[in-house]
Amino acid sequence: MAPPKIAPRIPSTPRPSEPAAPQRARNTVKPGQGHPAASRFDTTPSGKTPVALSTPAGVVAQGNRPAPGSFPSPGDVRTIAAMKDPVARNLAITQGYHDLSNAMGSLLGEENTNWSTIASWASKQAGVSIRQEDMPKVFVDALKGGGILGGALSKADDLLRKLGLPALPLGAIAKAGTDALNATSQAVAGGNHFVFNDVGFEFARFVEAFQGDTGYDAAKVERFAASIPADKPLLREAFSHYAEAMFEKDPNKKAELVLLGNTQVGLHEQTQLQPYIEGALNAPVKDVFRKILKQSVEAGANALPFPANLAAKAAIKAGVVDAALNPLVDQLATVFRAAVTENMMRLTLPGGALKLGNDLPPPKGMEDVLFPPHLRTIENPELRALLGRLDRTPDSLHGTAAKDWSKLDQRMNFVVDLMRSRQADSQLFGSPLGKEGHYPVPTPSRPATPAVA
Repeated sequence: MAPPKIAPRIPSTPRPSEPAAPQRARNTVKPGQGHPAASRFDTTPSGKTPVALSTPAGVVAQGNRPAPGSFPSPGDVRTIAAMKDPVARNLAITQGYHDLSNAMGSLLGEENTNWSTIASWASKQAGVSIRQEDMPKVFVDALKGGGILGGALSKADDLLRKLGLPALPLGAIAKAGTDALNATSQAVAGGNHFVFNDVGFEFARFVEAFQGDTGYDAAKVERFAASIPADKPLLREAFSHYAEAMFEKDPNKKAELVLLGNTQVGLHEQTQLQPYIEGALNAPVKDVFRKILKQSVEAGANALPFPANLAAKAAIKAGVVDAALNPLVDQLATVFRAAVTENMMRLTLPGGALKLGNDLPPPKGMEDVLFPPHLRTIENPELRALLGRLDRTPDSLHGTAAKDWSKLDQRMNFVVDLMRSRQADSQLFGSPLGKEGHYPVPTPSRPATPAVA
């Protein structure tokens, strides 16, 4: 079956400069293509009263503002990042991303999801690895099920018995798995913490700076961009585009500006995450398994009566035990990496779980068109050039699979299509934790609690 491709591009026409000009043809939704639950773009006009072109005398114009205390301030971001418990910190980060997503939605409009929207769900998924859920069970099930791992364990036990040593205890393997998992969990928690402290901080600053604004102020935008460290050029550009999108009336231009900002933040984020992802996926698990198992064998040898203990120690010194353990260590590492990769290579969204090693499925209701109406063709030159660098199969979801998540180019090839295809999915604004955040966050001098209630 041929992979789905975006519908043929409608010949582009110059974007109108007059507000009253008709909508471009590419954004016309054909009967049956829309799906209310999938995209706010595909819903019919709400019939809201038009916004007044001028403000009555004596009335001060007010821009959009998120509710006070509903999103983390820059100080709250720093307080959350300072939490020592990685599990509690991850919960607070996940909630913080969600609340920043909604705050950005109040400024940009909820017709477009922003980077923080996806980040809240990715942070929730990271929590699975940080909390080490279900991983020890993987080893117990593998041993009970036999197969390659069971066979390697049986061979190692047979040789140990011939040397007069006791069989390897299952607890030693579970301990080795736990130690290896700790290294992976720490790498994931480190990346989760770093990005929130880095990128989440700038989102909080942006909301705080631009809430209530009633018009585009180029000088203010330039000052804000300049306040972001110079070694973060992608963030400078991204937040400049978000500010421009706030006051863009054309829905096509607005959607493309938001996607441009999302993509630039995503590229910055994934570049910064590279050492953490490599650390999680390429942890030296063989060394961990070998160390624990050898310690178990040595303890068994020391417990033997004389002269059996001398013979066992001689076998260990001669490398006979290493030769018996190496195949088992290799199989344990293989099972462990497969389990870690399965956990890390998954992203659960409201519409279902996505396997990052598979091509992205089309959003529900957009099986034939793939992308929301305002993003079915890309006309912004800067966005088109950036997508051209990152997206291996333009205007298609075929070829989006990231087979090796440790490779930055494969991650970005997946991420750009994820953000483009899901940018109009209003379900993503829902809370990953089903809770509401309350700010300010208690400081360490007060009782330490996650920023959720």
